[in-house]
Amino acid sequence: MLYRRDRKKQSILVDLSPLIDVVFLLLIFFMVSTRFRDDHGLDLNLPQSESRQASQEQSLTIVVGADSSIRVDGETVARDQLEPTLKAKLESREKKMVVMRIDQSVAHGTVVEVMDAAKKAGASGLSYATSGPGKR
Repeated sequence: MLYRRDRKKQSILVDLSPLIDVVFLLLIFFMVSTRFRDDHGLDLNLPQSESRQASQEQSLTIVVGADSSIRVDGETVARDQLEPTLKAKLESREKKMVVMRIDQSVAHGTVVEVMDAAKKAGASGLSYATSGPGKR
């Protein structure tokens, strides 16, 4: 005797609400624990020195003003011409020392660009000029 099975197939349903809850909680966790980068220029307060050294006769002086203008030994230089100018001036000097006088309001990125240009131009040393005690 053959029995016929007339059972209907039951479909299996997956409940997605717990999965959605877990994903949502992970999303909130990562959003809260994320640290965002701040890409602004750094505010620098350059140090003051207690003593002054008068060894700038042979060194090359680079001055970066508050408006990010660059002067090499008193001559205004464009940023794209900084490295060739430094290279030409350093070749004629026995001492390849560079002294940087940088305004406190100049962005750190500009300082790094000037330092890179000096290194690529062949500077053997780099120092920063500071103001004396009590002077600004």
